[in-house]
Amino acid sequence: MSRFGLWLVEMLNNLIPSLDMHCELDGAKLSDEDYQKRDYQEAQRICPEFGSLWDVAGRKVLDVGSGLGGKPSYYANQGAHSVTAIDLRTYSLAATRTLAGRKGQQSVIRPVVADAASLPFQNDSFDVIVSINVFEHIDDLPSTLAECKRVLRLDGLMFLHFPPFYSPWGAHLEGWIDFPWPHVFFSDQTLIQAAQRVEERRARNVDYIAPAKVDWTHVDCLPELNRTTIRQFLRLIHSLDLVIIESHMLPFARHYLADRGPLARSALSILKGLTALPLLREVITTKMVFVLRKA
Repeated sequence: MSRFGLWLVEMLNNLIPSLDMHCELDGAKLSDEDYQKRDYQEAQRICPEFGSLWDVAGRKVLDVGSGLGGKPSYYANQGAHSVTAIDLRTYSLAATRTLAGRKGQQSVIRPVVADAASLPFQNDSFDVIVSINVFEHIDDLPSTLAECKRVLRLDGLMFLHFPPFYSPWGAHLEGWIDFPWPHVFFSDQTLIQAAQRVEERRARNVDYIAPAKVDWTHVDCLPELNRTTIRQFLRLIHSLDLVIIESHMLPFARHYLADRGPLARSALSILKGLTALPLLREVITTKMVFVLRKA
């Protein structure tokens, strides 16, 4: 491991201030209720980015990687007939069940412990499948997408929204390392040691809820990431004979630039244009957005 690399990571981490969104995420990790509220608001903000086809009213919805229940609660409030919320963590689904009870949504939201790569549902079970900020964490992504295709009705739609690996925050180190693209410039080992040093000083894990904790002393690569790129995911979609109805590569800083006057909006237009270029889009895109259906 390069001592210079470690020093440089720590220097950049100290020089570059945390963004508001990272501070908000850090605060949300302090309690189940705060995290649920954040997930609800995130779904509320993100779902319109799927475009005019987004609609769950009266539909049977499968939420892949439902987390602590904030997203399923939003879909229920949007009029979903039912929301089957799957997650690998029993902790998350217990929190989902508690939230559904608190909001009177028990008859709509069904929490299920399940592996997305081997779904315990019959073929053609759901009208809508949605997954927000989850597909980058799934170990067996080909099997998961194939399973989603299997349980989706012929006329159903799949809505996916997640970051490619080389996006600015694709390393998922927020709370420990907050500057963008650290994984592009530094090795996993350097970043893990830097995160471990931050944890020793700031003790993030002491206050974080269980799903947000990371034991940096027992990992040898960036945890819970499959490192999927845009190119790889597009190939996977085509290999499974899924049809792309809509797709968008959303550039970084899009919300900030949209509200900062004509010059900033011009810069945003340029960034959007660059997301069409195969190599540049891997680092410029902060989120991939797909609406898919069966062929």
